[in-house]
Amino acid sequence: MTIVELRQDITGIQARLGWLEQTVRQLLGEQPASPPAPEEVLDQEQLLAWMRAEGLIIEAPPEARRHASRWRALSEADKQAVLWELDHLPPGPMASDLIIEGRR
Repeated sequence: MTIVELRQDITGIQARLGWLEQTVRQLLGEQPASPPAPEEVLDQEQLLAWMRAEGLIIEAPPEARRHASRWRALSEADKQAVLWELDHLPPGPMASDLIIEGRR
């Protein structure tokens, strides 16, 4: 396991712990189950923990984390080259046309 994967796992564990602590407080009646107030500023980890607790997002699967770490490891020039290539794909048949053709 790489250091990046360990950091991601620790971040995930911290988020789950935050969610668990919040759930326990709600069950004990110490904290209402309401979204943060608009004027309340949450850091990124708190916001992600709240969104996970509400079921708005899920933890990324291992394969997605591997792809993300590979993307982050690319140089800025390589990232720009990939984005340029995706922005300039040659025109081709629409997906709906392929589906219709496949049904014939």
